[in-house]
Amino acid sequence: MLIRSIGQISESDMDYSFQCYFRQRWTDERLRFDIRNITEVTLNNLFLSNIWKPNTFFMNGQKSHQHNIPRPNLFVRIRNDGRVYLSRRLTVKAACAMKLNLYPMDKPSCPLVIGSYGYTEDDILYRWKYAGTNRTSVDVVNDIRLAQFDLITVTSSNMTDHTPFGEFSILKVYIYFERHIGFFILQTYLPCSMITCLSWVSFWINRDAAPARVLLGVTTILATAGIGMTVREGLSRVSYATALDTYLNVCVVYEMAAMIEYAAVNYFTKVLPLEGGADSSDEEIENVDPPGPNESVCLYSQKEYIYGKRTPELEKALPRTSFKLRSVDSCRKNRRKRQNSFGRLFLKCLTGNLKYRSHLRGRGNPDTGNAVSNIDVWCRYVFPVTFFVFNISYWLCYLFII
Repeated sequence: MLIRSIGQISESDMDYSFQCYFRQRWTDERLRFDIRNITEVTLNNLFLSNIWKPNTFFMNGQKSHQHNIPRPNLFVRIRNDGRVYLSRRLTVKAACAMKLNLYPMDKPSCPLVIGSYGYTEDDILYRWKYAGTNRTSVDVVNDIRLAQFDLITVTSSNMTDHTPFGEFSILKVYIYFERHIGFFILQTYLPCSMITCLSWVSFWINRDAAPARVLLGVTTILATAGIGMTVREGLSRVSYATALDTYLNVCVVYEMAAMIEYAAVNYFTKVLPLEGGADSSDEEIENVDPPGPNESVCLYSQKEYIYGKRTPELEKALPRTSFKLRSVDSCRKNRRKRQNSFGRLFLKCLTGNLKYRSHLRGRGNPDTGNAVSNIDVWCRYVFPVTFFVFNISYWLCYLFII
């Protein structure tokens, strides 16, 4: 067999096609002749109807045909010892069951199975001409070029198929390909990565700009989903996730996480005071243990601390030790900073802490609505770093490990 060209390799239909010269040789002693100075005779296709020939067919073939323009592309040669040589020009379309787990970094191998339609091994034994030698029985022309694949190698083998109807001699050909990934990087991976990075711009947008942040998040999710649907149109509807599906789904997860992050920021940090909410002057002093010699005391009641001076009641309540008295505003600021740390806010966000939100609204200050949330500040670093680590793991895993 000589493969002249390879056509489309379809992932959606799980098939491939190629054009080849298919040559068969067999010996029929009934066709011996003895003509002086003639050892071989070439005949046209009409002669085939008058002799015996093997009913060879492609077991996994689909819509294969012989070329008949301008005349049937075949010829027959008969030698004086009864050896028959038959050559046909065929276009073969065969099934190729691909495993798309690694798509588009996969290396598909497409088989071609050749055998007799009705003759068992008792009647016909198929063998490659150069089986067991250094020469190849299936040749490929050197100028074959494919748009999405590189042709790696072609192998051939002889086998016996055991069936309930007998043992059949068959031949197998495997054509190994390697897919080009450049197209997918330019058309899928790079755009999806840029769209995902675009969703992180919302971390720098003021949390009061709800329309801008929500519209940015929804747009990025829809854009990535649209790319995923377009890529899926050319694939078979397999029940497992491909490597490309994994990447697209992770991008969607990052974009949804950015949306959820803004919902948490808006719900737990952007608050306005309730009408008649608690006043800072009504807060009671916290019960604290007597301070040590080098410790400071924070007072939370303006009744106990007036204009930076100690009241007589405070002098009686505290022991006679030397300590530095910090301002009420500084203590409140530090306590609020601890309560608004990223870890605590994230935990309260996951648990849906309504008590915490009510407390914020009770002592909220409208003037601080434009302040930057600690959650936004943390996400500016967490999202890019984790996405970068994912990309490194993804490419190492699919290109070198699996």
